[in-house]
Parts: sequence; C-alpha cells; structure tokens
Amino acid sequence: MPMLTVNGASLHYSVEGAGLETIVFIHGLMLASESWEAQVAAFKDRYRIVTFDLRGQGRSAKTHDRLDIDSLTEDAVDVIDALGGGPAHLVAFSMGTFIAMRLAARRPELVSSLTLVGPSADAEEPENMPRYERLINFVKVFGPGPVAGRLMKILFGNTYLADPAAASARRRWRRVVANLPRALHRAASASAHRQSIVELLPRIAAPTLVVSGEEDRPISPARARAVHEGIAGSAFMPFAATGHAVMIERPEAFNAALEAFLRWGRHARP
Repeated sequence: MPMLTVNGASLHYSVEGAGLETIVFIHGLMLASESWEAQVAAFKDRYRIVTFDLRGQGRSAKTHDRLDIDSLTEDAVDVIDALGGGPAHLVAFSMGTFIAMRLAARRPELVSSLTLVGPSADAEEPENMPRYERLINFVKVFGPGPVAGRLMKILFGNTYLADPAAASARRRWRRVVANLPRALHRAASASAHRQSIVELLPRIAAPTLVVSGEEDRPISPARARAVHEGIAGSAFMPFAATGHAVMIERPEAFNAALEAFLRWGRHARP
C-alpha cells in the first residue's frame, strides 16, 4: 500500500494511468478515494490519475492534529508537489472542495482546472450546527455504524436511495459507511467548523466547473450556485434527481460532463 509522509502524517495515495495531463481527485467526508472509482476507470487511459486519502480518513493516518481545512490544504499542496502532478486538474467533492478552492486561490500555478462537486465557500450555517454537533458526538462515542442510514441520507439523494437498480451499490456504500472508524468524528468536526472563504473566490483564475445535485441535502444548490457566481467565468451544471455524491449516483453523466469540461478548459486557459 503506497504511503507518502506529508507534514508528519502518512497518507495513502495511488497513481494510475498515463498521459501528459494529471487529474488529482480530492474526496469528501466519509467516503475516501474509493469514491472516485468510476472516474479513475473512465479517465486513466488518457490521463495520469492521482488519488489520496486525507489525513484522518480512509487509509491515511488518523491524527489528532492538523485536521483543519487550511492544514489539509497544505497537505494537498505537498502531495501534488511530491508526486509531480502540478499543474493539475483538481476534481473535488464536498469537504474536498473546501480544500481545492483554497489551493486554487493561494497556489494558482498548481491548478490547470477546477471541478467542484457540491461546494460551499461559506462557513456552516449556524442553524445546522446543533444537529451536526450531536451527530459528531454520537460518532465519537459509538462510531458511525448505528447512524449509517442517516449518513447515507447525507451522501445520497432520495431518487438514488429509492432506485431498485442501485440496490446493490447502495448496500456496498452502506457497508463502507457503517464500518468507518470512530476517529471520523475529528475530520467531521473540522469540516463543520470551517471558516468562510467567500473573499478568496475572486482570486480563482483557473477554468472552473461547479456541479450540484438538485437533491443535495448538506450543501444546497443555492450555496453551490453562490460559488459559481463568485468565480469569474465559471460554469454551473445542476443534476436533476441527484443528491450530494453526484459522481457516484450519476457516474456516466458526470464523467461525460467532466470530459467535455476538460476539453473546453484546454482552450479557455490563458
């Protein structure tokens, strides 16, 4: 299992495929780099693909410190530098978008393009914090298993959760969620207590695609659209009947959108 030591933590990573351009996928909370399986399979024949597990999640070290979003951004910068992937296309989901937007604003030379799935540039809405704090404290004591059903409703939309054709995939992802470690509570707390970066959005110069599922519960389409409106020249793509994890619920449609965006981005870059 390949590991890379970054800022005192061992991070699991994978490099697959070949190509002149590199795509770096940054996962969200709960589902680590396995959440990008459909995209790795679809793009590795013509791109160099880098995935890695954020510290505190997946197969990376479950540290007690440096789990704030700024520190995770520093980790991502060092992963890109160490693996020779810059400038790279960043494709990020949920918590990963908090990292990718900071990286694109602060280290623009490392970013060829930016794809944001379910992003928000705001701090968490105050009215959401009490229930998130209760959920985080529950996971800290009992682990995610007893609340796996609730966590699935955070990740996925109603249409996907009711689709008979997705039953097998849902069982697989529920097992993944149910078996997450109690240590997840630290990463969840870092995500919930993030700071607003609305003021950074005008500094993002890379071609940007913002993707939002219309059934997204944790980050509403309105909040995702606000990111689009804050990044000059960005494109916004809504996905009907789709929840938060667009790339899992609608892999073929998402991959087609990403392919078209990457082609367009080659001509859009200065």
